Amino acid sequence: MSDILSWVSIFIAVGSLVVSILSLISNHLNQRRIVAIERQRQREKELTALQASLRPELRKTEKGSYRLYLVNSGMAEARNVRVNLDGVALNEHPVAVRGNKIPTRVGPNSEVSCVLAITLNCAPPFEIEIEWEDDSGMNPSYRSTLTF
Repeated sequence: MSDILSWVSIFIAVGSLVVSILSLISNHLNQRRIVAIERQRQREKELTALQASLRPELRKTEKGSYRLYLVNSGMAEARNVRVNLDGVALNEHPVAVRGNKIPTRVGPNSEVSCVLAITLNCAPPFEIEIEWEDDSGMNPSYRSTLTF
């Protein structure tokens, strides 16, 4: 009887050792996954801090004219901003007002604007494309249809 109890004790001890080793390996693998996820989140956070995010808005002023706003909701400055309407540079488009150019820099969490000469013959919708540079180095752009 003592022999059987000894073998059962050894079997239980070995089983406990195997479970402990498997648990240790599982915890190690989970920890590696968590560290990888945290590193990815940190990289994304750092990249977000380097990105500008431009979106156009067409707003009617109190005087009845229209302004094109470029709103930067990103955390970085947008530089060398280029705007095309219907495939044509904004300053060459019929809606452009001479001498009223949109600035080529938009600071973080800010906006810039320019007046548009919207008429019955030249009215939205316009296909708009905005390209810019920022610190991310990713050549960002935005394309959409600009409407009232």
